[in-house]
Amino acid sequence: MKRRSLFFLTAIVSFVFGIASASIWISKRSPTPPPITSSTDCTTVYDAAIVNTRIKDNDDPQFFAAFQEPPLYVMPDCVDEAYGLEWVPSFDGPVLVRIWRSQNRYFMVAKELDSKGWSKFGKIRETNTRALTPFEWRSFTDLLLWDSFWKMPSTINEPSPNDGAAWLVNGLRAKEYHWVRRRVPDDRITGLSNYLIRLSGLATAHELYLP
Repeated sequence: MKRRSLFFLTAIVSFVFGIASASIWISKRSPTPPPITSSTDCTTVYDAAIVNTRIKDNDDPQFFAAFQEPPLYVMPDCVDEAYGLEWVPSFDGPVLVRIWRSQNRYFMVAKELDSKGWSKFGKIRETNTRALTPFEWRSFTDLLLWDSFWKMPSTINEPSPNDGAAWLVNGLRAKEYHWVRRRVPDDRITGLSNYLIRLSGLATAHELYLP
């Protein structure tokens, strides 16, 4: 009886030791899992020196300093394609919305200032950043194609109301930059702007300023 008990005890100890040894061997052989890719891998960084050097004549450096965002055409090299909305209403906070693609990843940043109009830009009141889904990105780029954005004139002869807002929709694709600015947006600019405002998640008075 004692001999049988000793046999079973030896078998159990050998079994446990074998499992432990196998676990250690497997852990050494298994590769370390890759880090999870975050939505901050391709971010935009505001650099006043770079902005002041590369800013175009018709852009206001104080605008980008207030939003702490570079102009769309100064986006980092990791950006393959980008689009944005710069909306400045007379009686509400200016808004900047950016979406961009880095290979097969899509991102967004949206900011609103606590000031009103163009007279003096204030501080950032709200910021939303997130990754976009491929569907959200494709829906916007489809709108661009339907609206022939890349063929729109940058400016047109239009009335300039004393009160209202200014809309600027811009794009960067294959190193080509294009912008469209309107004081009275047509259906195409309205559709593009509405989509970007919805993506932004900001609570704005955008609808109230549309014609």
